Amino acid sequence: MTHSIDNKSLNTFYLLSFLSGASLVFAFAPFGFYPIAWFSPAVLFYTLLSANNKKQSFYLAWVYGIGMFGTGVSWIFYSMHFYGHASTLVAATLTTLFAVIIALVIGLFGLLAYVFKDHPKITRLLLFYPLLWVLIEWFRGWFLTGFPWLYLGNSQIDSVLVYIAPITGVLGVSLLSALLAGSIASLFVFKQTNQYKMMTILMIVSIFSGSWAMGKINWTEPKGKPITVSLIQGNILQEEKWLPENKLPTLALYKKLTQENWKSDLIIWPETAIPDLLSYHIEDFIIPLQQEAEANKTDLLLGGFYQNEQGKLENSVLALSQGGREIYSKQHLVPFGEYIPLLGYLHWLNQWMQIPSDNLDAGKGATTLQLSDNIAQLSICYEDAYADETLKGLPQANMLINVSNDGWFTDSIEPYQHMEIARMRAIETGRYLLRATNIGVSGIVNTKGELIASKPPYSTQVITHRVQPFTGSTPFIRWGNWGIIVIISLLLCLGYFMIAKDN
Repeated sequence: MTHSIDNKSLNTFYLLSFLSGASLVFAFAPFGFYPIAWFSPAVLFYTLLSANNKKQSFYLAWVYGIGMFGTGVSWIFYSMHFYGHASTLVAATLTTLFAVIIALVIGLFGLLAYVFKDHPKITRLLLFYPLLWVLIEWFRGWFLTGFPWLYLGNSQIDSVLVYIAPITGVLGVSLLSALLAGSIASLFVFKQTNQYKMMTILMIVSIFSGSWAMGKINWTEPKGKPITVSLIQGNILQEEKWLPENKLPTLALYKKLTQENWKSDLIIWPETAIPDLLSYHIEDFIIPLQQEAEANKTDLLLGGFYQNEQGKLENSVLALSQGGREIYSKQHLVPFGEYIPLLGYLHWLNQWMQIPSDNLDAGKGATTLQLSDNIAQLSICYEDAYADETLKGLPQANMLINVSNDGWFTDSIEPYQHMEIARMRAIETGRYLLRATNIGVSGIVNTKGELIASKPPYSTQVITHRVQPFTGSTPFIRWGNWGIIVIISLLLCLGYFMIAKDN
């Protein structure tokens, strides 16, 4: 059994919590050691059992979060230093500050965990801590527009636990991971108590066997014939992408790669593949390209900027289909990337880093685009990290399309993490995902979340593959994240009042 932390051991517990949090990054892509997502939180759960007061519980969880985000989202440094032109010191300071602030949400988990301090340790480990962890993940993905990165569930994309995703979404996969973490911790805490050991082992076996059984269910079904899709990965260096002298060569490259693939039914360019206003290139570039596409019976999606009626710019995808032209503009903008709160008061920071002159506008309206014979649910950049937002065009949409430019994080782990997150959307919805990015990771993901077609990142490539449209609804399409959040909230409330407390 664990005991309260004495002052001598407190620093050791903080260090243990920090290191276990820092290790969590290895559960995610590109490393993919997904069992770490069970063992890393297990250490935190173990330390929280010994907290003497709310302050210790908060700090143990906060320190864990600092380690977790300090390594897991270190790629923010790349964007600020290499492309925001911040000095190494400024970029490192801001990245550290971000990790410390976002980790406060994990500290909140520690505070909530302490609310159950009077309940038996076995119920804290096997019920309350896992439920609270997922509740905090959901809150983190919503509060202040959300930051749904490093969800435990996303690390399980290649494990058997992911088979629950069509029912519960990624949060359900996170819950199974957290339950395993609690089970692992309990095996250490109650190693002399056979009754609890058997209970824990039964839970572990049930989690894996139940998840495996869910993988045998097909929630959606094919619609019509497969189509041939080509994804263009231009690999335009981020530092060269926006130079005026590179606009025409960039357009020529994408046009050439497109013309070489007119046999495809659908061709997709990455986010802002046209590094300019779309309206500047309508007559001389877009209309001639559309005429070629129509002659070859090919639908073409182009990324660029659209200027709305208010004169503001939107990050958009232009669809050139047999029926004409249609546009989708990004609706969930990146804070401090595509828009900065109180931007007008911050331009004095230009002496240390590059500050945008204006914010982008968020798009409005439908999130789907009508292609020749199918409907596609669109997302741009990190919109695909939000499970509920992907559901807006479903079940009408037959496929998911994401365009992105992870070039802001070249040579970091971010592009691999992003593709891992995107793959989860395909499993949740029972739809193929087509993901075209500038530098990679681009690829085609099937309904089981498997990356069935891709090419090496940081290379100019065209990924061509047959894609099957799908129809129907998974349970997750019907109730989204609210299903599991309501259940978790009820279990926490009922458990708090109905499970007997220790005397």
